[in-house]
Amino acid sequence: MSTAARAWIERGFLPVPVPFRAKRPVLEGWPALRITAADVPKYFNGSPHNIGVLLGEPYGAADIDLDCSEAIVAAAVLAPATGLKFGRASKPASHLFFRSDPPMPGKKYLDPTDKACLVELRCLKADGTVGLQTVVPPSTHKETGEAIRFECGFDREPANIEADELGRAVARIAAVADRKSTRLNSSHANIS
Repeated sequence: MSTAARAWIERGFLPVPVPFRAKRPVLEGWPALRITAADVPKYFNGSPHNIGVLLGEPYGAADIDLDCSEAIVAAAVLAPATGLKFGRASKPASHLFFRSDPPMPGKKYLDPTDKACLVELRCLKADGTVGLQTVVPPSTHKETGEAIRFECGFDREPANIEADELGRAVARIAAVADRKSTRLNSSHANIS
């Protein structure tokens, strides 16, 4: 994992150590952690780890986290183009990375019927401070054990985008995913 941590640093991201098959860091004070290439062996010492990257810093690192299949389909048409996409075998292209200018507070869109998350824009915390991260390749997904991997041809640079444009795109994705999800939930209710 040390090679991967260095690669994320070279891309301009700040890596965060996350326990193997976990999605949350356990290291106290991780939002203030700024690991450099020289620090990598201290935090990624060869034992199994996942790797996260800090969101919001530097340069407005932002993740569109597509939590349902309807959002993934909608994003394929409505999301701005970017060179950095990843997911896992059962949920491909479920994370789209950008550089938000300026960094913006995140926003979560929930299905009104069951309150499940449809899509989340992850950058800064709601109060505008740094404190969110996303688990990135080459990590292992917590529940499924699947490899988190880049989509073919999308192991490049995230697109730079104005914050307002990014926010509008995520709102459109959520609106389409919500309509599809609501229709699906209604049709299931009518079947029983």
